[in-house]
Parts: sequence; C-alpha cells; structure tokens
Amino acid sequence: MAGHSHWAQIKHKKAKIDAQRGKLFSKLIREITVATRLGGPNPEFNPRLRTAIEQAKRANMPMETIERAIKKGSGELEGETFEEVIYEGYAPGGVAVMVLATTDNRNRTSSEVKHAFSKHGGSLGSSGCVSYLFERKGSIEVPASEISEEEIFEKAIEAGAEDIQTGSEVHLIYTSPESLYEVKEALEKMGVPIEKAQITWIPISTVSVDDPETAKKVIRLIEALDDLEDVQQVIANFEIPEEILQKMGA
Repeated sequence: MAGHSHWAQIKHKKAKIDAQRGKLFSKLIREITVATRLGGPNPEFNPRLRTAIEQAKRANMPMETIERAIKKGSGELEGETFEEVIYEGYAPGGVAVMVLATTDNRNRTSSEVKHAFSKHGGSLGSSGCVSYLFERKGSIEVPASEISEEEIFEKAIEAGAEDIQTGSEVHLIYTSPESLYEVKEALEKMGVPIEKAQITWIPISTVSVDDPETAKKVIRLIEALDDLEDVQQVIANFEIPEEILQKMGA
C-alpha cells in the first residue's frame, strides 16, 4: 500500500493549490451528483452523498450549489448526466496507474487522459491491463497534525479498520468497501477528524522507483491526470526510497 500512501502525502501538500485553481468544486459537484443518482437525494439514507456533502462544506462550497447538484442528480433539475469510468495505464518505470473519472462525455475524457499519459512518458492501456494489481478498498484520510500515530491506531482498530498507514501529512485508514461509512461514523463518534472518505483501489504490491528523474516523471504524470476536471482519483503502485526522495528535495 506504500504507493497509495506516498501519493496521498504528496497530494495532501498540494490540496490548497488545487482549491485555488477552482477545480475542487467541479470534482465535488460531480461526486454529489453521482452519489445522488446512485443512492437517492436523502443524505440520511445515502452515506456516500452524506460524505460528499461534508467534503463540499469543508471546502466552503455554498449550500445552494450543493442543493443544485443534488437536484441534478435526482433529475429534479436538467443538467449533464455523469457516469463513472475507469482508465488503466502505465507511467514511466513500469508503474501501474488507475484513473477514476466522472464524465458526461467519454470521448472527451478518454482523449484528455490519453494525452496526459503520452505527454508525460506513459501509455494508456486497455481495460484490465493493470487492475489485477490493485484491490478495491474503503479509504479514510485523517490529518496527521490532529492526532498521534498511537491514538489513531488504537481508535481505528476499535472502529473496525482493516489496516492503517501513518505519515507526516496524513494517516490513511483502510476498510472493506462495504464497511467504509460504518467505520467512518464510528471514528467520528470517537472525535477523530475525518478529512476524506471514499471507495478507492489500493496497490497489492509496489514498484520501487530508484531513479530521481523517473520518479519526477511519475509524479508529473499523476499530477497532470489529477488536475483533469473529469478525474476524481489517481492511484499508482509505486514507492520512492528515502534516499531518492532526498535527492529530489521532497
């Protein structure tokens, strides 16, 4: 799980920049719309929607924007019809990459994802080419500054988590997809501050990127994919040794 953990630490550092770019709202609106379409407009009975609304409020999204996204998802308002799609490919160094997107135009999104892979030395593959290297999990992110490693381990285990990865920026708590929201709510009742909760894909094993230039190319590709408006998540099965990180100045 190191590759996912490593990227989460990097991404956490750039979260404020993403918000300033204005793309965060677009991603959150899409998640609210899809969550509503799949599970209904009532957040009390739709934990995915409830979580999306919480994240939108944390990002200071106006309530009227949230409500409009819910109405679009429920069909009460006309608007784009979003669907979830997954792209698979390779980054430099043989790193496997999965891209989870929400789109109203598959052709546009496919073209943008393919261009990002090509521009940054990667290659977009066919469905199934790397997904066997990952497993579907629930992922909960907790700011490392808010709670100690010892405390998060104790509370996560008590809440029913399957695994915990700690880091300098964020603690990652993994669950089965089915128990994600149950574990999230148990942690919240214990006073644990949740920054994000989502269903994702976790690497079963990782590729060690031992060359600084290759590592930079991998990160540039992931950032380029993550910056696409249609892309919700990017997961890769890599890790960068500490000595290489030091050479990169990370």
